[in-house]
Parts: sequence; structure tokens; C-alpha cells
Amino acid sequence: MSIRIDKINTEIRRQLMKIIQEEIDDPNIGLVTITKVDTKSDLEEAKIYFSLLDQKKYEKVKKVLNQMKSFIKVILAKRIRLKKTPELVFQLDKSIKYSLDIYQKIEELKDEENKNK
Repeated sequence: MSIRIDKINTEIRRQLMKIIQEEIDDPNIGLVTITKVDTKSDLEEAKIYFSLLDQKKYEKVKKVLNQMKSFIKVILAKRIRLKKTPELVFQLDKSIKYSLDIYQKIEELKDEENKNK
């Protein structure tokens, strides 16, 4: 990945966090964290990975973000000067949940080992 795309990804992530916190007034959103942005080199598309504290709200949050996609894109285009503002594709970042599951399993194994001593 090029340095230019890395900078674009960083700036899109930073601006999206601000937009979601400051511009979107929807109670279904709650605490959303943009964990990663992966923009194609031709700027056609940017995959936006997000995480939630409450994984059960994933469908609601994704629906709201997709409904607000055009609004978010317009604000993003005003804040970031690019030849073309990429289409935004929102996806749940499953790596955090995966990490938590691994941590829980390790803790369970430790507890089990301590009980067997």
C-alpha cells in the first residue's frame, strides 16, 4: 500500500470519527469506533471497519450508517480535498470480538488449571 493511501486512510478514519460523534444524532448509534479504513488505490471504494461495545446492536448500527452514507460522504468530501470521494462500505471489525473470545478462553483454561491443582 502506498504512503498516499495510508495518509488518506488515516484522515478518512479521523474525519469519520468526528462526523459520527458530532453530526449524526441517532440513539441507535451509541458508541461506535472506526477501527480501520481500507481505501482502494483508485479511490472508488473505502471499506470502513467499525466496532461496538454492544455487539447485539450491529445490525441496527450498520443500517443507520448505510442510511446516512450519502450524508456522511458529503460532509467527508467537504473536509477532505480529494479528486474523488470514495464510496463508503461499512463493515463490523470482527478482530476485536475474536481477541476477546481468545482472552476469555485463556482465562477459562487458567481457572480450570487452578481448580485442578
